[in-house]
This record gives sequence, structure tokens and C-alpha cells, in this order.
Amino acid sequence: MDSTNRDLIMRLSRILAGGAGLSIALTGRDGRYLKTFSEDLIGLDFSWDRKRLTEDFLLIEPENGNIGIEKVREIEAHFLHRPPAGRRKFILITECERMTLESANALLKILEEPPDFGRIILNTTSWNSLLATIRSRAIPISIEVPDTLMEEMKRKYRDKIVDIYAGSLEDYSILSYFMDLDTEALTVDALALPEGEDGVEYLEDVQNEDPIFKIKRRKFYMNLIKRFITESDFFALAGKIAPWFGGAGSFEKCRLLVFYSRGLLRDLLVVSKTSLWSRVVNIDLLEWLMEYREGPNTLEDFLWCDRFLRRRTASLNPTLVFFRAMYSVRRNFNRDSAGGKMNA
Repeated sequence: MDSTNRDLIMRLSRILAGGAGLSIALTGRDGRYLKTFSEDLIGLDFSWDRKRLTEDFLLIEPENGNIGIEKVREIEAHFLHRPPAGRRKFILITECERMTLESANALLKILEEPPDFGRIILNTTSWNSLLATIRSRAIPISIEVPDTLMEEMKRKYRDKIVDIYAGSLEDYSILSYFMDLDTEALTVDALALPEGEDGVEYLEDVQNEDPIFKIKRRKFYMNLIKRFITESDFFALAGKIAPWFGGAGSFEKCRLLVFYSRGLLRDLLVVSKTSLWSRVVNIDLLEWLMEYREGPNTLEDFLWCDRFLRRRTASLNPTLVFFRAMYSVRRNFNRDSAGGKMNA
């Protein structure tokens, strides 16, 4: 754990050790950092070891886009008996904003009367989207990736930072990987997409957690979104690409598409309305972004992307989500008056 949050994690550890039946909610922008912080926090519990990790710990994560009622049943079963090895049992629920209404109401009952040995840690990047009754029964604590880590990585990689900056800012697992990597091991070729490749593998393999793969997947998505902004025949391109977002993993593929579209719309607002270019996330696209100005619906479409990313269910039509996301970027990226005509 970085030094910036070390004092906080030690204080939280003492709080969890001293109370009975406590529930806390760690909130922030980076879900992976929240999970890492939570696991480090649980690992500080007295006499924690591999045996306790098996018997006294339960991890709850979304499956197929949501957290269903069967996951809450696992929590109930986990709390049926006292811990065999230690004094406390822990539940970690990541991305808890993705709970269905049924599972959220079931969890509420557990939060209302947790066993004295129970400790529940919620992770969420969207605190206000949780049920008010759940928010009232968990202590919210804001946890963010320290800015010092990104500053340290900028100094470490210098000119090379351009290719990995956005991915590292959005995903703590990528940041952590490159912080540990020897700078000489990072080459332009390692992150390049092969010429002529249609890139479908970067869409299909939504579960691949390899940091280099995720950087290349991100680059593929950005190239795809840029095509919808620049190519003249929107519907011909959409008809060709839309089927890629169906089938297995369609929700996660659409979610990534909306996530990256939201990032571009945000950067467009920054470039159009301010001179604070240091706040641009996609610094590798800064020169390209400078050719455009926001459209009349940019903020509205940014907020639509934001709402979609908080959805609790995966039962959505992927084709409609795909068209809505691409239409959002298409209609908002207008050529600057000095750079050419506006998009249709």
C-alpha cells in the first residue's frame, strides 16, 4: 500500500477490529484500486493467513453484468457459523452499484442485523446510485488513487507515458503493473496493434486482465470510435461493426465502448471549454482532439454514458446500446472552424 493511504488503512483496521457487526463502504473513481485497498485492509486483521482467507473471507463480484440474489444467499450462508480460525469473518462486495433491486433488498436485511463477528466492506464508484437504506447502514469512506503515483509514473517513463497514461489513470491494475516494470521493457512495438488486423480479438476477450492486452484493447476501441467520428457513411460502418457487440460478453463489450466514449466526450468538454489541457485523459489523442469543438448535446450525451455505466442489469439490447454510444460521439465531435467542415 502506498504511503499516502497507509495511515488511513491502519485507522480503518483498528475500527474494524474494535467494533461489532460493522459495515463500511469504500467509494472512489477506480474500482480496482478500491478492491486492492479492501484486500490490503482485510489482510491486516489479527493472525490473518491463507487458512483464514479460505474460511473467513467471501468475495462477491458481478457476474454477467450484475450481482444477483444468489450472491446474497452466499453471504447468508457465510455468516451462519462463527469463524473457525479467527475472531471475524469478512465479506467484500465489489461494484456493489450493480446489485439488482432484489439482491439489494436482501442485503439490506443483513446490514440491519449483522452478526457480531461480521464485517462487510462495500466497494462502489457510484455511491449515490445505491439504495438510500443501504447508504444509511454503511459508513462511507472516500478512497482515491493518490496523485503522487501518477506523478511518479510520469517521471519514470517520460516520453513513453503518452501510450500508457490514459489506461493507467483509469485502471489501477495497469498503473501498478507499469510502476513495477523496468522502463526498458516498454517498447512502442509491444503496444502496437498489428497492421491489417481487424482487432476482433480485443472485443471478444473481455476477461483478459493482462495489462499489455488491456492497453492494446483500449487503443483498438479508441481507433474504432474515431472511425465513427471521421468516416462519412455512419450507417454503413455501423451495419458492419454492430454484430461484433452481440453474442457472449455483449454487456461487457458495450460497457467498455460506453466507458471509452464517455472519456472522449469528457476530454472534448475540457478542450472546448477550458485551457486546462493537463486534465485531458487521452493525452495520446490531444492533437487530434484540438481539431474539434463540442456539439450542443455533448453534456447530455456524457451524462447518458455515465448513467449507463451505473446500470444494475445486463438485460439490454446490445445493438441499441452500440448505436446510441456511437451516435453520441458522432454528433458531438464538430470540426473546429479552422479545421474543416462540421460532421453531418
